[in-house]
Amino acid sequence: MAIVGASNTPGKFGYFLLKNLMDMGFKGRIYPVNPNLETALGVKAFPTVNSIPYEVDLSVIVVPAVHVPEIVRDCAKKNVKGVVICSSGFRELGSEGARREQEIAGIARESGMRVVGPNTTGILNTANNFTTTFIPIPKAKRGPVAFIAQTGLFAAATLYWIVSTQNFGLSKVAGLGNKSDVDDSDILDYLAEDRETKVIAIYVEGIDKGRRFLETAERVSKMKPLVVLKAGKSGAGVKAARSHTGALSMNDRVFDAVCKRAGIIRVENLAELIDIAKAFAYAPILHGNRIAIISFTGAGGVMSADSSSRYGLSVVDLSKNTLTRLQSNLPSWARAGNPIDAEPLFERVGAESSIRLALEAALEDDRVDCVSLVLVSMPVFEFDISRLISEFKSKYSEKPIVVHIIGLKESVDSHTRKLEELGVPVYSSIERSIAALSALYRYGQIQRRKPILHQG
Repeated sequence: MAIVGASNTPGKFGYFLLKNLMDMGFKGRIYPVNPNLETALGVKAFPTVNSIPYEVDLSVIVVPAVHVPEIVRDCAKKNVKGVVICSSGFRELGSEGARREQEIAGIARESGMRVVGPNTTGILNTANNFTTTFIPIPKAKRGPVAFIAQTGLFAAATLYWIVSTQNFGLSKVAGLGNKSDVDDSDILDYLAEDRETKVIAIYVEGIDKGRRFLETAERVSKMKPLVVLKAGKSGAGVKAARSHTGALSMNDRVFDAVCKRAGIIRVENLAELIDIAKAFAYAPILHGNRIAIISFTGAGGVMSADSSSRYGLSVVDLSKNTLTRLQSNLPSWARAGNPIDAEPLFERVGAESSIRLALEAALEDDRVDCVSLVLVSMPVFEFDISRLISEFKSKYSEKPIVVHIIGLKESVDSHTRKLEELGVPVYSSIERSIAALSALYRYGQIQRRKPILHQG
């Protein structure tokens, strides 16, 4: 790959882009391009892309916008297959920038070269430690979640947030910027075939080719869950999106209809986007909506039941055998039911055994499709939750379990890490955990839908 605008000066984008690749351990050949340098971070530099005496697969351009068309022409002469343009200053800034962007797109079409951007941080691939990001980034854990974004937010600040707060890993991140050539549909087609990607999360500000996106998303959603956050719903948001990436924001009602038609799970905010992606990263698809709730607190059971009703899950009546089994271990004043109140069980059999008994009873009940656990982390209740749940996870692998833990932060963080290493998603609120189960159920319904035949 060629890095056009590579620099030895800390703080410059061309410096960080080159340093990121080195720090992450990218094994491909890197050719810095800068007519004013002999070397960049110890690597031989070249004055132009066309002067590189080796094959170049990709050029990453991070120079002022006014120079970009000339550099793209140089790449075309070199028969470069793809270009990532990180530079801003194109259609998002008005007519002159739009003309420049159209010129670049024309050069690419004539030469058969593909373009990502402009106005993007570009790409991250954790499988080979490749990135085009020009902001210092941490090395991301490999995992099953891919992000597509119209903004560099996901290959910068959000990447820091995910790496430092989440235990699921990433497969790919694709920042598309102004989408002068490569767009959401192109990346969806790629990720649909990517074996490392299990779930695709998308942040979008506008869709230029609505019908193509609909048809692509409808096809891909049958293969992998698509979770979408669309910004630019209000008049102010549409205006901000236009100045940010030059996005042509789709009418929100139309976009909502597209999501329903295509089998896309739409979310309202960034936290929910990450929550739902995490659910798909860890848990099996849910094909029924009958939930068993296990809580160490009565309030936790009530709030879980309320949230289940709100998100379309059914707090099922447990079977007679399950109720009898639970009742035999309860004190005389308590009555078995759903939600399962684990606190009276605790009085009879202790903290760990109460959860083991309740969890086993719920999972063995044929009426139950999924389980929500509401736990507390306090000295009297302290035991190895992950070890306990691991006893059941493989045996009842088709039934998702989600967990909410409240208590001492250090202990909650420790339990969360261990559970998610086991593949059990943990959420910071009851409502968020139930919403995650609901998304798993909605996608199960999407998978069962008959294909829609498009008319010409």
